[in-house]
Amino acid sequence: MEIQRLEQLEDKELLIKLKEGDELAFVKIYNQYRNKVYNYAYQLSKSADTAEEIVQEVFIRLWQKRGQINTDLSFSGYIKKITLNHVLNHLKKVAREKALQEEVFHHISGNTGRAEDHLLEKELRKVYEEAIAQLPAQKKLIYHLVRSEELSHEEIAIKLNISKNTVKNHMVEASKFVREYVRKNGGVICFILASSNYFHSN
Repeated sequence: MEIQRLEQLEDKELLIKLKEGDELAFVKIYNQYRNKVYNYAYQLSKSADTAEEIVQEVFIRLWQKRGQINTDLSFSGYIKKITLNHVLNHLKKVAREKALQEEVFHHISGNTGRAEDHLLEKELRKVYEEAIAQLPAQKKLIYHLVRSEELSHEEIAIKLNISKNTVKNHMVEASKFVREYVRKNGGVICFILASSNYFHSN
């Protein structure tokens, strides 16, 4: 009990310094709580990649909102609550994206009998492949390994002998480029497909 009280006092001193913008205090808190945040995020999400992302988000948030920390309350409870909120937000986002993907696949599979939709989907696939073709070599390879071979960031890092962070950064940049390229160059096709689905179902 005495050890716990001492730890709370040490935390409070660090948090007071953190509120004042002390970067060293932030680093000490990060080192003390990083594994706890990771383990809790992993326990909730069952994903190592997600847990790593949550750790980064939680500590970025902690630094940005350092002025709002109440040093009289349990910091363990405070950071656990932040972690829980970030995990829940992440899972909601994944659920929304999955629902959207299922809606798109349902639309495509539900319209396989129409020749005009086949042509439009072929054109959209062409735009998508054009976007991938314009990626730099390493980004293109990583994008392929994730999307086509469904390898995890960790597996790709080992395979290519690079860090997991490098894999993640390349994937984020590649996905953003492909998404923007398809939006700019395939937007009309997407609209026609969506309209076609609407008019055929009414």
